[in-house]
Amino acid sequence: MAEPLTLPPLPPIRVRSGRTSGVRTVGRGQRVRSGYGITKVTTRRAARITGPALALVLAVAMAAVPARAATPVVNAGAVWSQLMYRKLNLTAEATRFAALLPSQQATAATRTSALAQAQDAQRAAATTLSGAATADRNARSSYAAARTTAAAAKRAVTAAQRRRPRDNRRVNAARRALLSATTTVQARSAAIAQTTSALHTAQIAYTTATSQVAIAMTAYQTATSAVGDTQQKITSMPKIESELAAEAGAITRQVVTQTRGSFTVAQTTRVYGVTVNKIIAYPLQRMIDDAAKAGIQISGGGFRTTKQQITLRTTNGCPDVWTAPASSCKVPTAIPGRSLHEIGLAVDLTSGRKSISDRNSAAFKWLAANAGRYGFVNLPAEPWHWSITGN
Repeated sequence: MAEPLTLPPLPPIRVRSGRTSGVRTVGRGQRVRSGYGITKVTTRRAARITGPALALVLAVAMAAVPARAATPVVNAGAVWSQLMYRKLNLTAEATRFAALLPSQQATAATRTSALAQAQDAQRAAATTLSGAATADRNARSSYAAARTTAAAAKRAVTAAQRRRPRDNRRVNAARRALLSATTTVQARSAAIAQTTSALHTAQIAYTTATSQVAIAMTAYQTATSAVGDTQQKITSMPKIESELAAEAGAITRQVVTQTRGSFTVAQTTRVYGVTVNKIIAYPLQRMIDDAAKAGIQISGGGFRTTKQQITLRTTNGCPDVWTAPASSCKVPTAIPGRSLHEIGLAVDLTSGRKSISDRNSAAFKWLAANAGRYGFVNLPAEPWHWSITGN
C-alpha cells in the first residue's frame, strides 16, 4: 500500500545585496534558522533575507521565472524544491490547457456564429426601421396634402354659396368635393396612426437587435480571448519549464553543500516506503507515479546513516573504510561523510525488487529518458544510483 506523502511548507528565501527597508540584515558567519535546518551565511557583504512565500498554484506557475542569482542562495534546498514543484506542475497545467483548448475553440466558433446571426438580425431590423420611417414620412406628407385640398374645397363651398345669382349646381358640386376631401383627410389620418405604430415597433425591434449584438459581441470577445490566453500559455510552457529547470540545476551543488552542513534525520520523510530528504520528496513521488502510469514499477533505498554507510563500505570490500576511493571497492561505495545517501539526496532505485543494474532494462531506459524532468541525474558508474547532482 502506497504511503501518502506529506510535505511541509517551503518558505522561499532569496538573498540580495544593498539597502532595503523592512528586511533583516544578516552578517557573515551568522546562522539563519529555516524549515530545513540552519544555514550559515558566508557571503562577504551583508545579505538581506526577504520573503513572501511563493504560492504553489497555477497563477504563480505562469509567473515569469526570476533571473538566475549571481550570489549564493540562502536555503537553496527550499528554493530547489519550489522550482521543481512549479516545473512539474507546469507539465500538468500544459496537459490541462491542451485538453481545455478544443472546447474553448468550439465555444468561440459558436459565439462567432451567434454574433453573425445577431448582426444579420440587426441589419434586417435597420432595413425595417428605415422602411417604416419612410412610410411614416410619406403618410404625413399625404395627410398634409389632403388637409390642404380639404381647406381649398371648404373655401370653394363658401365662394359658391356667396355667388349671385346662386347656382345650386355649383354649390352642390363644391359640397361634394369638400366631402371627398374631408374623407381623404380622415383616411390619411388613420394611415398616419398605422405608420406611427409600425415605426415605433420597428424602433423597439432595432433597439433590441442592437442590444443583442452587444451581448453577442461580449460573449464572442470573451470566448476568443480565452482561446488566445490558453494558446499563449501552452506556447510559453516549454520556455518557462526550461528556465525553471535551469534555475534548479544551477543551485544543486549549493543544495548539497548547505544540506550537508545542517542535516538532521528530522529532515527526511518517506515516499512509498523510500526514506529521502524532504527536499526531493515531491519530485521523487511524481517520478514514481508517472513511471507506474508507463508500466514501470520503481522503488529503492534512499537515506542511510553514516553507520550504515560504514557497514556498506565493509560489505562492499573497500580496502579502507575511511580513505580508499569509491572506485577501489568491489561495488563503488562513497567514503562515509561524502555520500549523498547520508543526507537523503540520492536514491538507489529498484524495479521488481531488483536493483536497476542493467542499462538495457525497461526501467533504466525509462529513467534515462525521463528522470531529468524530475531533477534526477544518474551516476554513470552505477545505473541504479540517481541524485540531484549525478554524484
